[in-house]
Amino acid sequence: MKINFTPDSRHNIGPGWEKAWHAGRIDLAALTATDLRYGFFEYPVDLTVEGHAFLSASRPPLIDIMFSLGHSLQILHTDGKTEIDFTENTYVIHLQLVGDQVRFTSTRGVPTPPPSSSLDSYTSEVRSFIANGLEYLEAQYPALVRNAAMHELRVLAGL
Repeated sequence: MKINFTPDSRHNIGPGWEKAWHAGRIDLAALTATDLRYGFFEYPVDLTVEGHAFLSASRPPLIDIMFSLGHSLQILHTDGKTEIDFTENTYVIHLQLVGDQVRFTSTRGVPTPPPSSSLDSYTSEVRSFIANGLEYLEAQYPALVRNAAMHELRVLAGL
């Protein structure tokens, strides 16, 4: 299982924020988690499990996918199943805990049997993805270090 992203500065700012960004009127430290989740840092993200690409260079906002994956960890541990969905389309990735394996299915179909990963591997990969995302964003945009959403992500992922 692998989750990664590719930074792309062409998509750091979502629609509606460009003028304020270029005028220097955006304080990244003060933005809400919602603003960051839906208005910034749309990078190609890949999520593959046993060779099946659930995400392949899709461009979700990085902070949103980090929150979604972080929440999936908590929900899997408490409910045994969860899903990752996307505001911009109807695609849904379903995760179900079967013993110590996380089984992955989606609204776009998967091979039979469905790809799976150990819960330990999924947990490690999600935490690594979030840690790498935080490290990259905060290095590029130091004001994010002071943003409450970044702290919330750390807590959510157990970092």
